[in-house]
Amino acid sequence: MTTRMRVLPPLAALALGCLVFAGSAAAGTTSFSGTVRNGACDAARAVPVSGASRIEVTLASTAQNNTNVLAEIVAPNGQTVAGGSSAAYDTPGGGTYAVRVCSNYEAMSPPQLQYSGLIGTGPAGQRVLVEPLQPQPAMGGVLGARTTLSARVNGRIAIRTRSGLAWFTLHTASNTPTTLRLVDPVHHLTRVVRGMTATYIGKTLRVTGHGLRLVVVHRAGMRDHVSFTSSRFKASGVMVRGRFQIIA
Repeated sequence: MTTRMRVLPPLAALALGCLVFAGSAAAGTTSFSGTVRNGACDAARAVPVSGASRIEVTLASTAQNNTNVLAEIVAPNGQTVAGGSSAAYDTPGGGTYAVRVCSNYEAMSPPQLQYSGLIGTGPAGQRVLVEPLQPQPAMGGVLGARTTLSARVNGRIAIRTRSGLAWFTLHTASNTPTTLRLVDPVHHLTRVVRGMTATYIGKTLRVTGHGLRLVVVHRAGMRDHVSFTSSRFKASGVMVRGRFQIIA
């Protein structure tokens, strides 16, 4: 049975801002590089700011499709506020923000992906990086490839494990965090976790919180790939049943 996720038109326009190191400091840039596992995220890099500021990020990688490796800007509360092969965010005030690099799983890419990028910082509302920001990915496929800061997700999907089907049910009401209901066939447990954060970036839906991580990657012409990680239960595979409805 072929399954897919469907993205509904936005309820309201989302404005992408820029991520900044220091509130009123002069504009500057910092280069960074590293490796990230195919389908995972690397460690976050702290970006403290003293006030309303801007941070801009550009990224290049060795992935088969360069847009599959993304820079995410993370607010002090852990919420992803911007992301993409280039990203920008204007902070409303001071705090410790972070930048991390994540990759969407792609079978054609190697297990480890190299990346390099720039983080530019300066006054809020002003461009920082001298070179043009790389373009955001264009819409395409079922999920599309447009960067979305947060998403409301509703639906139920399943993947096969050796012990049976693992089910993941997501529900997000308007202006509330996401609730995850997990059916774990290995331990014969059903768990309901509230207060999860759902983000939709590129062709990837990520739901994180409380030590749990659910990642669903849309693959054009193929079944979507699902991975789940917690301290007690880990599973990955293609989606065999169900559907998510995403309001981005």
